Amino acid sequence: MTKTADFFKGRRKIALVAGLVCLALFGGALLAGGLTGQDPADSWPEPISYNAEKLFHHRTPYVGNNSKVVGLVDSLPFAQMRGQVSLQTQSPPYGVTVDYDFSGTYMDAGLVKSVLRDNAAVLFTLIDNVDNVSFNLKGVGKTSEQHYTRAEAQGSRVIDLREYAKDVGSLQGFMDTLSFRLHAYPEKYALVMCSTPGMLFAADYRDPAARVRYSAGGGTLLTWDLPTGKVSESAASIEMPVDSRVYWTPLDQDGRNFVSAKTVLTATLLDGQGQKLDERRVTILYDGSMYYTVQPAIDVDIEGYTWTRSEKPKDLSEAIGMAVKSRGASYLAGETATEGHIVLDSEESGGMVRAYTIASIGNFGFENGVFTKISGSGAIPTVVTFLKNQRGEYILMQYQEPMDGEGYGESLKKMFPAALQERVLHSQGDYADLKKQQEAQATEYLKTIGREAEVSAAHVKKQLLVDIDVEASNKLFAYYTKYDGFLNECPYWIGTRERVEEGVRYIYETSQGKTGDGYDLVTFKKTREDGTVVEERRYKIVGSEPVLL
Repeated sequence: MTKTADFFKGRRKIALVAGLVCLALFGGALLAGGLTGQDPADSWPEPISYNAEKLFHHRTPYVGNNSKVVGLVDSLPFAQMRGQVSLQTQSPPYGVTVDYDFSGTYMDAGLVKSVLRDNAAVLFTLIDNVDNVSFNLKGVGKTSEQHYTRAEAQGSRVIDLREYAKDVGSLQGFMDTLSFRLHAYPEKYALVMCSTPGMLFAADYRDPAARVRYSAGGGTLLTWDLPTGKVSESAASIEMPVDSRVYWTPLDQDGRNFVSAKTVLTATLLDGQGQKLDERRVTILYDGSMYYTVQPAIDVDIEGYTWTRSEKPKDLSEAIGMAVKSRGASYLAGETATEGHIVLDSEESGGMVRAYTIASIGNFGFENGVFTKISGSGAIPTVVTFLKNQRGEYILMQYQEPMDGEGYGESLKKMFPAALQERVLHSQGDYADLKKQQEAQATEYLKTIGREAEVSAAHVKKQLLVDIDVEASNKLFAYYTKYDGFLNECPYWIGTRERVEEGVRYIYETSQGKTGDGYDLVTFKKTREDGTVVEERRYKIVGSEPVLL
């Protein structure tokens, strides 16, 4: 509003309405940000690990044993985020429900889901009569609930899970196998799909030296080299390194017949000497017409291509950049997200890496033909904590920003070591450097779409409507936009704004002119890049009334 002071002169009503709307929309976010920063962790986040001896101490035949069950939950990873524990003991199926609050931790949603899945498996192992395990989640991605049954947890394991609770050694052996996970994509596959030569499978395990032998009860297996597009000869069995991708196709080796019933794919984990460590089996169902579907199981991830397209970063600076960009969703969306960061120091302890940084987020989009920062932050002192796994990959564990207002200085003292506190108190002086990093990333983005344009993180000068009745202007930009999504996308200034919608670029334009009989005319227009008009509104300003023509 400071930048558009001229526009708000004499427009007290619209200024008041806009202020109240902003407070209603963003007040919760601002309060949440303050609350999450009010007590920054003075210690490292708890490492993700399972202590077999400690867990074994809390084993119990009955889900109704409250102290044992709560003791188990509090001995598992994420105990510090644990809320209420509810037990369903009235009648079968017996269940355990645990509430978790991850607000302020900003953990990777995939990591949370994976760890809680393992937690469920441990609960099924150490509580004899529990039938269902549920987790209610707050503050982590879009995942609000995870629910598992004993049958799902048992999965393809031949030995009953409860057998692993005989002694500490057996329990430790079971937990050693939890990191062996099988991924599948897509959930539904048909031979007519041309984007992939088959249903994709890949195994994940903590030891990168391990190998996996895949075998199919029906159909065949093959490999596909993405850079060259070369597809291997099909086979009934293939042995691959961990993390390598294998494809299952319902066709036989001659390519003439296809599987017309359910089939089972087996992934056998082998150590460096070729000895069997563990095994996973996944059932693929045929619907009788076209599609083959992976049957859900607790030890099988059925997810999108994200985990196969982009590896977890192995460089700390890259990991910090990705973490900063992930916070960009809190701001007005742009065409591309950029970030800038300065690493002041870092330290490592027990597989955890903590980086002390000055960071800035910038979402860029086109305004009046300039690729500009339409939303984002200034220079914010930020502490980012990662889990560094055995493959040297960084996984986001915690993202901390200081409190706003009076608590700012005190929260900085808790977040940063004494040697850096004076430095971060003057972080705004770093914004020029951070802005250059963001502009460089925005420039690189323009190259990917083959477009040349001015790139600037600074505010783009905007010309507002001239000599329009205040009440008429308020109706157009404060009232009508509440009920007309198209008007809401158009600029509040004379000029253009661009949006990419479902892969197509559109230009929203607001212009001012005169009607044939001398009245002011305000036109809102949406066009494609070739100038084709998609949608348009033309308002004739008659006194205090915008009249739609």
